[in-house]
Amino acid sequence: MIRGAFRSVVTATAAAGVGITAFGERPLLVGTVLGVSALFSVGWPSLLGLPTRRGAVAVLLLTAASAVAVVELTADVAWLALVLAGAVLAGFVHELARRDGRPRLVESVSGMVAGSVVVVSAAGWLALGTGGAQVALLLTGAVTLAAASAVMAIPLPSPYSSVLTITLTALVGVGVGYLLVTVGMTTGVLVGLAAGLLTATVHHLFGQFPASGRIWPAISAAMLAVAVSGLPVYVVGRVLLVT
Repeated sequence: MIRGAFRSVVTATAAAGVGITAFGERPLLVGTVLGVSALFSVGWPSLLGLPTRRGAVAVLLLTAASAVAVVELTADVAWLALVLAGAVLAGFVHELARRDGRPRLVESVSGMVAGSVVVVSAAGWLALGTGGAQVALLLTGAVTLAAASAVMAIPLPSPYSSVLTITLTALVGVGVGYLLVTVGMTTGVLVGLAAGLLTATVHHLFGQFPASGRIWPAISAAMLAVAVSGLPVYVVGRVLLVT
């Protein structure tokens, strides 16, 4: 039985991977984002118990690859709206191709659309760009996510664990913002609060799913916090770090 500490460690590892590869060649960061999206996609249908898992995995992997390709080619997140629209259409086409009587149709479509939103959001890590301020913001997001996951691994009762995670992650964000002048403490605390809240919510929400005790669903739940943080961090950068 996979426990919550495993998901926390995997989330922290993935977040650290994003932060480390941001300082290397661009293909390293692209590969990391693709890897996070792929691991999430493979386990997501099993985590939710979707009726057609192979087809859902195929749709999510295609969406993830398309989102990364679009951001790399255009350096703009505006085109991600078309990618998400295409994912919705692909989900409906997949349902039309089913030959099992289409049980739990609404659940299947909604699960694929929710997963598509997550993998599209992951491309936001790449949209930040390669400038000094952008890389610093990416590092702030990765560090606060890793810190939040580390705190969530501490065996504490649910309410106390969530409050401690959000509080300490906000403080970590302040500290990173203080050290990275291009980010600043205001941006750091906002990113830290978001990372703490998101990590605590995902950890407790998906910890209630029976499938989260299995390896691939647990990995998918662990990747979700890292993947879905891409676009929020990008938005913070555009609003507060315009250069």
